[in-house]
Amino acid sequence: MINNPYIEKVKVHPKIFVDKDLISGYKGRWKDYFCNNNNIILEIGTGLGNFFSSEVRDNQNHNFIGMEIRYKRLYKTAEKTIGNTKNNDNSQIKVFGKEDRKVDNFVLLKEYGEKIKDIFGENEISKTYIFFPDPWDKKERQSKNRLLQKSFLNDLYQITKKGGKLIFKTDNIGYFDFVLSQLLGTSWKIVIKSNDYEKDNLYKQDKITEFEQIFRGQDIKINYLELKK
Repeated sequence: MINNPYIEKVKVHPKIFVDKDLISGYKGRWKDYFCNNNNIILEIGTGLGNFFSSEVRDNQNHNFIGMEIRYKRLYKTAEKTIGNTKNNDNSQIKVFGKEDRKVDNFVLLKEYGEKIKDIFGENEISKTYIFFPDPWDKKERQSKNRLLQKSFLNDLYQITKKGGKLIFKTDNIGYFDFVLSQLLGTSWKIVIKSNDYEKDNLYKQDKITEFEQIFRGQDIKINYLELKK
């Protein structure tokens, strides 16, 4: 068995929740964790935290919850957000400096995105970001493993406030079309749909993930979807 050095680091990190009972215990009352009534923004799949840390810094009047399943990504995201680590030299994403170390408006959860209905109450989330989830496109039958199934979209709709949004990006046109098909019969309203959101002037250079940096370096077009409750 390969020893993962990040397991213990994650377990003792004050900004990362691992215990499932602790996580589910805040369902419907995440405002109690943050000790305020500010809007809660969710990112499912934080990766290494470039986008998440940037959003937390730039929107300190909002609360942020990040969901990720991999230990290394959780730890890197947490440390990057509180300013204890830096992005790669080529990154366009800013990070907190020493003067910004007191960051209280975020928490990270080690949990699968499919579990949102067990973690959040109705109308608890203001906005959700889902960027470049696994497309599960190696084999035809793998599409059943995709996160954005109709059942998930309905669950997300329930936990989202009226007027709240889902922002979705993918480099995989097959997954993008799949999500559009799954939206049929749901209550979500499409606000923006684009197969090349940079061309459509929706792109912000300082608001991208590490995966998007790679895709852009390869001139891969990014599909963008914005939904509203």
